[in-house]
Amino acid sequence: MKIDRRAFIKKMNWGLAGIIGLLGFAGCDKIGGKVEYGTPNAEFTVKGTVVDKTTGKPIEGIRVVVPRVDHHQRPTSGFIPDQRVISSEVHDTLYTKGNGIFEYKYNGIQTNDSTNIIFKFEDIAEIKRFKTDSAKVTFFQSDLKGGKSWYQGGATKEVTVELNNIEHGE
Repeated sequence: MKIDRRAFIKKMNWGLAGIIGLLGFAGCDKIGGKVEYGTPNAEFTVKGTVVDKTTGKPIEGIRVVVPRVDHHQRPTSGFIPDQRVISSEVHDTLYTKGNGIFEYKYNGIQTNDSTNIIFKFEDIAEIKRFKTDSAKVTFFQSDLKGGKSWYQGGATKEVTVELNNIEHGE
């Protein structure tokens, strides 16, 4: 039985492309004499303090939920300004410490404009003292420092979140 070499090579190419696609290689690039594969990424850190809006005192035990991270594209003729391009469902949860402090790290892609990390702050005490609130922390491409190759760098932002006390009806 004679094998058609062209058909064999074509089938092998399709098979290899399928395997590479299943393994999740997003692309390859020759950087600094080495071939690298993967997806460009960046590290985002949000350091925050949750305080009582009335007294300014830090609040311990507030649940900090990160339901999603939104990536936005710069406005161009094809994109509406501040329109979400990619939304990553992350569903991360952490809690404030005794001094009201929390720290959240997200390692993901960075589009060419901004990345918004969405936060939800919930009082989980049996008798709730504070109203649930939310916040958005935005990172721009220009905030990233120390990038090399496909690692686009990292950025840290510090925030203070003031929760309304239920007793004061705010």
